[in-house]
Amino acid sequence: MTDKTKRSERIKANLNLDKLSSKLNIDTDTLGLKVSNFIHHVFNERIKSEPLNWCFANIKRVKIFLLIFHANQSDKEIYKEEIAKNLTEYSYKTIAKIIDDGIAKKYYVLLPTDATGVSRDSKVKNIRPSEKLITDFLNLGIEVLVHIEKNKLI
Repeated sequence: MTDKTKRSERIKANLNLDKLSSKLNIDTDTLGLKVSNFIHHVFNERIKSEPLNWCFANIKRVKIFLLIFHANQSDKEIYKEEIAKNLTEYSYKTIAKIIDDGIAKKYYVLLPTDATGVSRDSKVKNIRPSEKLITDFLNLGIEVLVHIEKNKLI
C-alpha cells in the first residue's frame, strides 16, 4: 500500500459518514472535489451581491451579520452592546466600527426599539439588515439549494 493510499484510508476512516442518510450513496473518492466545487460556487454567488460581499469579507463581519440577521428573523431586538457581549473575541470598538460602516453603506438600518410598557433609552437603536441584504442572503440560500439539487449532491 502506497503512502498516498494509506493517507486516503486514514482520512476516510475519520469521516462522519454515519451522520448521512443511509439512502445516500456517497463516493468518498470524489467527495472532496464535490465539496470544493460547492463552496466555490457559493463564493461566486456571494460576490454578485455588493452587500453580501461586504458582510462576508472577513470573519468578524460574517459573525456580526449572522447575529443581526438571526435577531431579525427571530423578531428580537439587537444593538451594539448585545453583539459585543456575544462576540467577546472582538472589542466593542471594532464591532461598533463595523456596524457603523454597514449603516453608512445602508447594509444595516437602525429601527426604533419595540418599547412596549418598559421605558427604554431612546439612544438605543435596533439594528436590522437592510431589505436588500435580507433578500440577497435568502436568494443565496435558494441558489445553494438549487445547486445541491441540480448537481445531485444529496
